[in-house]
Amino acid sequence: MPTFTEADIRAAASAQSFSRGMSYYNDGAVLEIVRRGAVITAEVEGSDYEPYEVTVKLDAGGGIDSAYCTCPYDYGGYCKHIVAVLLTVLNDTENIEDKPDVQTLLNGLNEAQLRQIIANIVAENPRLAADVEYEVASLRRTSPATSTTGDLPPTPSLVDIDAIRRDMRRGFRKAASGGGGGRHGYYYDDYDEFYIDAGAILEPAIQAAEALLNHDDPAGAATLLSSVIEEWGECIADLEEWVYEANEDALNEASSEVDALLAESLLSLPLSTAERKAWRARIDEWADETMGLVISDAALEQGWDYPPLVAAMQGSITEKGAWEDEAPIWADQLALARLRILERQGRIEEYLNLAQAEGQLVLYLTKLVELGEIERTVAEANAVLSDPGEVLLIAGLLDAQGHHTEALNVAAYGLDSTYPYGMEKLARWLAPRAQAQGDADLALRAARIAFLKSHQLADYQTAESIAGERWSAVKPELLEDLARSNAYTAIEIYLHEYMLVEAMQAVDKRGGFGVELVRVIEATRTEYPNWGIKQCRQQAERIMNNGDAKHYADAADWLRRARTIYAQHNRLTEWQSYLNNLLDIHARKYKLVPLLKEIR
Repeated sequence: MPTFTEADIRAAASAQSFSRGMSYYNDGAVLEIVRRGAVITAEVEGSDYEPYEVTVKLDAGGGIDSAYCTCPYDYGGYCKHIVAVLLTVLNDTENIEDKPDVQTLLNGLNEAQLRQIIANIVAENPRLAADVEYEVASLRRTSPATSTTGDLPPTPSLVDIDAIRRDMRRGFRKAASGGGGGRHGYYYDDYDEFYIDAGAILEPAIQAAEALLNHDDPAGAATLLSSVIEEWGECIADLEEWVYEANEDALNEASSEVDALLAESLLSLPLSTAERKAWRARIDEWADETMGLVISDAALEQGWDYPPLVAAMQGSITEKGAWEDEAPIWADQLALARLRILERQGRIEEYLNLAQAEGQLVLYLTKLVELGEIERTVAEANAVLSDPGEVLLIAGLLDAQGHHTEALNVAAYGLDSTYPYGMEKLARWLAPRAQAQGDADLALRAARIAFLKSHQLADYQTAESIAGERWSAVKPELLEDLARSNAYTAIEIYLHEYMLVEAMQAVDKRGGFGVELVRVIEATRTEYPNWGIKQCRQQAERIMNNGDAKHYADAADWLRRARTIYAQHNRLTEWQSYLNNLLDIHARKYKLVPLLKEIR
C-alpha cells in the first residue's frame, strides 16, 4: 500500500505541474495503470498521438523511490503525467490492476522455457538483443572462472558481490545511454543532465565496504573492493570515448572514495612484506587499466612503520604532520582511514596524536569530549580552532552532554575569530543560550554579531528582544550598518520599523520585484500614494510596451492595484484619464484591451 501523501506529490512538483496533473487526473487522462510488486506502470493521454508511459517505483515503506515519464518535460520535479498517476495511486486504488512481478512469473520455469521467452521477446523487439548481449558478457566476466580477486578470504554472505557488480553495470549503461537525465530515473547529476552521477553508482559498494570494515572484516572489504575496481574498469572501457571525456573529473572523484576504503582495508590487515609487494603489483596493474589508486599505493608503501607517521603517533607535532615532505592533496583521506583504524583498535593516545598532527582538529576535540577530558577540550579548542563552524560543532557537543558553561566558553572565544564564514550561525546559537544562563552581555554581543553578519530580520528581532532596555543604544548601530550594507533584506527590516522612506529608497536603489515590491506599496499607499502609483504603472507599462502578451494579466493586476490607490485618495478622475490614454496607445493589442476595460 502506498504511504506517500498529496503533500509529498506537491513537494516534488512545481505548482504548475501539480495543478495540470490534478486536471489530468480529474479528466481521466490516466488510461491504464498496473502494479507489479513495487513497480507501477501507467499510460497517460497527452499532447502526442501515443500516450506517455509513466513508471513509479515504491520503496520498502510504500513511499516514492523514483518516478519517470517518457514525455519531454525536463524543468525540475515531476511532470503533470507523473502527478496524475500518483494521484490515481493515492485515491483510486480500485482502478489499479495488480499483477505478479517478474520474479514470481518466472518461478518454476526450466532453462528451455526461459530461453524461449527471451527469444520471443527479442524477436518482437530486436533492439533488446543488444541488452541481452551486454548482460551475458557481463555475467561471464564476473563468473568464478574469470574472477581475478586472488586468494583473499570469501566475503561474508551479507554482501552479494555479484549483485553489486550487476548494479554497477546497469547504472553505467543506463547513465551512458539514457539521454534526458533525471527524468528517466538514471544516474545523472540533478544540475547537468548530461553528466553521470558516478557517486550514486558506487554508493551501494561503498556502503557495503564500510559495513564490512565496521564489522571488523577488512579482508572481506578488500575482496569486495577488488571486485568493484575490476568492474569499474570494465564499465569505463565500455563507455563511448566522448562520454568518458565528459565525465572524467566526476569519475575520478568518485573512484577516490573506493581508493581510500581500499587503503583502510589494507592497513587493517596484518600483511607480510611479500603480501604488501603483491598488492602493490596488483594496484599498478589496476592503475594502468581501471582507476588510479594513489592512496592505497601510499598506504602499502608506508604501512605503519613510516618514520614520520610513527613520530606523529608518538606525539611529535610538526607543520608537516605525518609526512616527510609536503603532504599530497589526498593526505586527509589517508589520515582519516588511519584514524578510523586506530579508533577501532582502541589505540586512543596514538589516535589523539595523529589527529593533531594531521590537522583533524574536530576529531581530536570530539575524542577528548568522549573521554571526559572537558577542561582539556576547552583549552585546546580555544587555542586551535578558528573556523566558527568547527567552534559550533564542539560547543554544541559540550552543550549536548550537559557541559553548558564550558560550551559557552568555547563559543564566546570563537566570536573573536576573523574567519569569514559561518560566524552568524555560531552567534545565533550562542545568543539564546547565554541569555538562558544569565550572561546578558554575552547574549547581546552574540545577537549583535549575528545581525551584523546576516542582516536578517529574525536576527534583528532577536537582538531587540535580548537588548531590552538597552535597545535604544544598540538599534542605531545596527541600522547604520544595514544602510551601508545594501543588503537585499533591508526592505523587510525597514518595514518592520515602519521606516517607509528608507524602504522606498531601498527599492529605488536596488529595485524591487514581486511580493517584496507589493509589500512596500501597500505599506506606503496611505502616506506616499504617488510612489506606489508610480511603481505600479512602471511595472505594467514595461509589460505592455514590450508587447509581452503572455504577461498582460500581470500588467492588469498592477494597474488594478494602482486604481485602488487612486480611489483611496479620491483621484479616480486622474485614474480615468490615465486609463483612457493607455487604451489609445495600445488600442491594437486585442488581448490587452479587454483586460484594461475591465479595470474602469
